Amino acid sequence: MLTLFRINSVIMAVCLLGVLVLIKLPFATFPLPLLSSELERMLVGEKMNLNLKLYSEVFTEIGPLSAFFYKVINLFFGKSKIAYEILAAVFLILQTWFFVYMINKRNLLNEKNYISGLVFLIVCHASFEFAKLTPALMANFFVLLSLNAVLRQLEKRENAGEDVLEAGLFLGVATLFDISNVLLIIWVLAALFFYTRTSVRQIVMVVLAFCLPLFLAYLYYYFNGQSEAFLELWLFNLSPNFKFSWLVLKDIVLAYLVPFVIGTFGIFRIFRGTRYNNFQNRSHQILLLFGLFIIPTVFIANEFYPSALFTMCIPIAFFCTGFFVHQKKMIIPELMFLAFLAIILLQMYFGALSKDKNGQALKSYRVNTTKIDPNIEGKRIFITGEQVETYKNTSIATGYLSWNLARRDFENPNNFMSLVSINNNFSKDLPQVIIDEKNVMPPIFKNLPDLARKYRKEKNRYFLN
Repeated sequence: MLTLFRINSVIMAVCLLGVLVLIKLPFATFPLPLLSSELERMLVGEKMNLNLKLYSEVFTEIGPLSAFFYKVINLFFGKSKIAYEILAAVFLILQTWFFVYMINKRNLLNEKNYISGLVFLIVCHASFEFAKLTPALMANFFVLLSLNAVLRQLEKRENAGEDVLEAGLFLGVATLFDISNVLLIIWVLAALFFYTRTSVRQIVMVVLAFCLPLFLAYLYYYFNGQSEAFLELWLFNLSPNFKFSWLVLKDIVLAYLVPFVIGTFGIFRIFRGTRYNNFQNRSHQILLLFGLFIIPTVFIANEFYPSALFTMCIPIAFFCTGFFVHQKKMIIPELMFLAFLAIILLQMYFGALSKDKNGQALKSYRVNTTKIDPNIEGKRIFITGEQVETYKNTSIATGYLSWNLARRDFENPNNFMSLVSINNNFSKDLPQVIIDEKNVMPPIFKNLPDLARKYRKEKNRYFLN
């Protein structure tokens, strides 16, 4: 297989697409499980198409550009899981092609081939969650563009030009998809300062280019009267809101373990290579530095999933490629690559499709297919808590999609601004049923008697009169 993809021909780009289709083929018969984060992203698109404003009326931690994409998808495909997965595959193949282009164009390896694309494609299937249309997946394309701009500037011998501005600009766009990418601007500045002839003035220009997309987004929300919500709920909401889980940590470690080990051996092989010139050696160092800067981004990610480190697939795939292309013999590398391919794909398939709960990946975040209560079937409901699976076959009322954000209002019933926010959101999209899993509605109704009179209570549920 490696021998085939050593051919430097455009036909190999089509072969990469064929490999992607073959990897996805089993999921045509055995669909991927639906995750709670995936359902929340679908609900964001649905609520935005009901003319609710992001952040001020739709409470979510999803980035503005990601939310816009989900809005467009919902407009054409509704909550179709298949449509989301097909679009995720499109994003992935585009990134794979660009990854190959960047490796070959920048001469990061001594031979031009498509092995890097093949390895990248496989590494990006280390977890079945990577097949979802996550903000991290969409942002990764612009991170690749930023990385290519840095390497292009490094390749030039003259002083810094517009490439450094592109590095900051693309990274700013990536941040609008996924806030965790904001930390990578430190890597861009360090790479340009230590490895290129960029001056202090140009470093400042990079920072301004990075801030430009964020500033334009702020202006958009400012003129729509949502700037405060935009800053508080998304841009400056950098605290780790995800729910830490040892089970998910195990899934993250298992997803990256094999590629990381192979990539580590690849680092030693590449840095011990004697045929690389000065530019190539510095590029390899930048990629290694890039991988180190990705690690802390997980601490400000909005979701604790394997995809929180999805950007790590870029440096890992490169160094894994270095490991395979630096093998001297022919048979041994082929056998090692086939073992690498089999382990990763079997791990993904087993984690996604296993009937055994102990073998399932991300089992605590899966949306269980339970029978719908006839009392709430076909009604617009609101749930206090994180039981988003109930929204799978029902309609969500109000814009309180993220309980991490909603709890700021519902757990502070004596705060005037919290009560105003709840009253405004309920009046715009009144729930027919409230399922009070957190038992927070009694003090809310006590302080909002007009709202309380609209409901009758049955156990922990409130039904609209």
